[in-house]
Amino acid sequence: MGKVFLWIAAVLLIVFTVKTQYLTSKTWTPFKEGCMAGGTATEAQCVCLSNYVHKNFSDNEVEKIMQGTITDPAIRRKVEETVRVGAKACKAP
Repeated sequence: MGKVFLWIAAVLLIVFTVKTQYLTSKTWTPFKEGCMAGGTATEAQCVCLSNYVHKNFSDNEVEKIMQGTITDPAIRRKVEETVRVGAKACKAP
């Protein structure tokens, strides 16, 4: 019976490690903090907007959005539209 618990603990440790190291967004918090720095939105609205943007774009794309390095006009319009719709949806979460 002890070996079963040992195996369960090992599997849970592996799942925890994979989830925290590989499945979490590295741009979510900086995006939310950037939103908060604007001073016009509440924390709940920034959390909502960060969730909305991260549902539509990958971490790499969000990083480029925050750095302002998107050069393709079509992608820039998509970003602007996504942020506009997300901000409207998150106005009163």
